Amino acid sequence: MPVHRRNLEDSLDGASIETSNTIELKELFNHGRWKKPFTFRHVLFALYLPFGLAFWPFRLLLNVVVFSLLLIMPKSFRVSIRPLICVAMGIVTRIRGRENVPRRGDPNAARIVVSNHISDFDPYPVFMFLDYFHCLVAAHISKVPIIGSVYRKFDGIYVDQTDRNKARQDVLDALEHSDIPLVLYPEGGLTSGDRGMMMFQKFVFGLGHGVVPIAMKIVSPWPVNVDYINSSWFKNFFWWILVPYNVFDLHILPVQRIQENETDADFAKRVQTLIATDLQLEATNHPYAKKKELAKELLQNNNKKI
Repeated sequence: MPVHRRNLEDSLDGASIETSNTIELKELFNHGRWKKPFTFRHVLFALYLPFGLAFWPFRLLLNVVVFSLLLIMPKSFRVSIRPLICVAMGIVTRIRGRENVPRRGDPNAARIVVSNHISDFDPYPVFMFLDYFHCLVAAHISKVPIIGSVYRKFDGIYVDQTDRNKARQDVLDALEHSDIPLVLYPEGGLTSGDRGMMMFQKFVFGLGHGVVPIAMKIVSPWPVNVDYINSSWFKNFFWWILVPYNVFDLHILPVQRIQENETDADFAKRVQTLIATDLQLEATNHPYAKKKELAKELLQNNNKKI
């Protein structure tokens, strides 16, 4: 199941509404792998670490087996393999608001599902209640051997992020010729999920479809952050399967539709605020582009210290 999709939505637009932020940009992200302050949990985790490292290759092998099965088996097979996916990835999912899940085949159902973005593995808990869904994939990936076919098999929508109008039309065409929703993360990148959310980009909020918001958080007893600024997917994956499990808590909120005289940017901000309020976070106006600038600055400062 594809999970490595960082930064695509960011390249499609940069909607903004002028608002004040009480949280600084740097406060939205983790700045290291270990949670602070250090507590007795860190000591217990250090005792567990040798066992986790010994078991890590088996977890990796199980993930390879599961992913291989998803590649070679019919699409309908992936629904029955959900429990094995949860074991391989160490994912426990708690879901509220199942009555708001878009029903396949219902012409009045929402076609777009959006969520805050807190880990590289956020699509997995969504897969626990949505059998099939589209995701956005950069057009050049379609030419990559094997990988391009994988995304196509999993209903990926290939879009040219350098041509906003064509990307919009490609998404509309895909939604018109299917009855499954599009799932994406309008922040464009990851946050810690502890203080606030980055600004929602407006790309999908002006397509004329209903939007189902999901408020997502990770409940983890481990003293390890699932991501930090300037981390990589591979580092995050290593630590993800090193810990025994992580718990995703999802609240599926009622469908939202653009209101009369509401712009797509206004609609995006309203949905962002609904999710943030449910999670008791601040819906900031910090765009993902500013996160990239911050990450570059922090990296340069770290290199100067070396």
